[in-house]
Formats: sequence, structure tokens, C-alpha cells
Amino acid sequence: MAKLSDYPTAGEVKDFLLSVMDEADERKSKINPSFSKQQMWDVFMGSVIGKDDDALYIGHQGKAYIAAKNINREFGSKEVV
Repeated sequence: MAKLSDYPTAGEVKDFLLSVMDEADERKSKINPSFSKQQMWDVFMGSVIGKDDDALYIGHQGKAYIAAKNINREFGSKEVV
């Protein structure tokens, strides 16, 4: 099983999030227990909606690395579509 890469493109993030959509439910988030997994999925998907698929997910490498790690931590290791 694959994980999201450390420095993904917006398209890779969209594909990954769509592949784990069924995991986004009312359980508590691992990365922020104040939110549900559904709410975190919405935040992550909202950050890529409207971006060109070939664009870097987040321009700054440090922020992109942390964001990718958080997505992987929240939604586990799923096959990327």
C-alpha cells in the first residue's frame, strides 16, 4: 500500500483524498481531536479545490512536508488512485 509522497502535487492530494473518502466520518481526528475525520478531510480537500493538478500542493517545502505527513497520519496508508 502506498502513502502520499512527502512533496505531493495538488492532483496527487486530490486523488489520495478521494481514495480515502469512506474513512472520513464522525470519529475523532488523530491530528486534532477537536475535529472529526470528516472535518479534517474537508479542510484538506478545500486546500486543493481549484488548484491546477500539476501545481505543488503547498509551495513552501516545509509546509508541504508537514501537510503530507498529517494527511498520511489521519487517513493511513491507502492506494493512490
